[in-house]
Amino acid sequence: MNKLTHGFLALLFACTSIATKAEQTPILSNEAEISLLTCSPGEELYSLFGHSAMRVRDPQLGIDVVFNYGTFSFDEDFYFNFTMGRLNYRLSAYPMANFMVEYQVDKRGVIEQTLNLDSVQKQGVLNFLNWNLQPENRYYLYDFFYDNCSSVLRDVLDTALNHKVQWADLTENNHPSYRNIIDRYLIYHPWGDFGIDLGLGLPCDKQPNHLEYMFLPDKLLEAYDHATLDGKPLVSQKRELLQAHGLKASWSIFNPVPLFWLLFGIIAVVSSIGIRKNKLFIGVDALILFVYGIVGALIFFLWFISDHNATHGNLNILWAWPTHLFALFMLWHKAFRGWYFRLFGIVALITLLAFPFLPQDLHVATIPLILVVMVRSFTHWKLS
Repeated sequence: MNKLTHGFLALLFACTSIATKAEQTPILSNEAEISLLTCSPGEELYSLFGHSAMRVRDPQLGIDVVFNYGTFSFDEDFYFNFTMGRLNYRLSAYPMANFMVEYQVDKRGVIEQTLNLDSVQKQGVLNFLNWNLQPENRYYLYDFFYDNCSSVLRDVLDTALNHKVQWADLTENNHPSYRNIIDRYLIYHPWGDFGIDLGLGLPCDKQPNHLEYMFLPDKLLEAYDHATLDGKPLVSQKRELLQAHGLKASWSIFNPVPLFWLLFGIIAVVSSIGIRKNKLFIGVDALILFVYGIVGALIFFLWFISDHNATHGNLNILWAWPTHLFALFMLWHKAFRGWYFRLFGIVALITLLAFPFLPQDLHVATIPLILVVMVRSFTHWKLS
């Protein structure tokens, strides 16, 4: 067999041996290294916040394995569990070479921080990872803010090193909320930004403490850089394995903000024509109630039925009422629709006036959506 075949078999054997029972965990040599891998954001929404993983490398034993807490299986219950907030992520281990290929293809950067650990500490981290890799231990309930591929690596190191890591307080002076922090990444994905702001409620506007900051890979990297262990820097070496190509923000009229202002303008013009011609154009109201009602039903589901924690207390329900879907069937009743749109318009006006003071940061694209309600409410009042 040639050298390439020997190398492949060595990696395969290393991954297989690490994935066996905890008592069979290999004893690392003095050449072993434990490191944090931080991957730059990708273009797709699921990869927009980057990724973190842990690498165990021992040239003497032929081990070079990545422990990845960001994997899950697409089984028959995937969509149900994802919708209900019950999706279990799992820890996986596979060769470093396979890990790098994925990021080379996607043109995403990878930064490695080698940890300044002694032999006992390295073995302790590997023992914990190997224990965590067992079928009965590898699954965890994913939470975007509190239990994800980054925050779990903060906890792994804390647990494996008996909570001896001293994390620096990297709290920013302006005390941004979770929503403010993720908005920095979402500028590259306008519809994703709007959708996330639409679905996430008041928990997203909480200000994280210095430990909770590590829910994002970039913040975890920064925390590792400034952390200490036994009075020494936690990171002994930092190097760039792959260079990040970066993302570019682009403007389009089909982005939420310009598109919704355009739609507001169209509805305002149609409503003005209707007032002059004494025509209500009730089809416009039917479309508004249907779309806003669907959004309201989704907000209601995420808030009251699903297990998602971050979707509770969503103030978008001030304009997206689930009751719109029921009101849709009563549009033929003149008295009802007049009363309903007056009430809708009053709540929309109050929401707009309170917009800067609400405890939840609503997306700016909701302003034209709220103005649409006010225009139609005024139209109903004028033609009543």
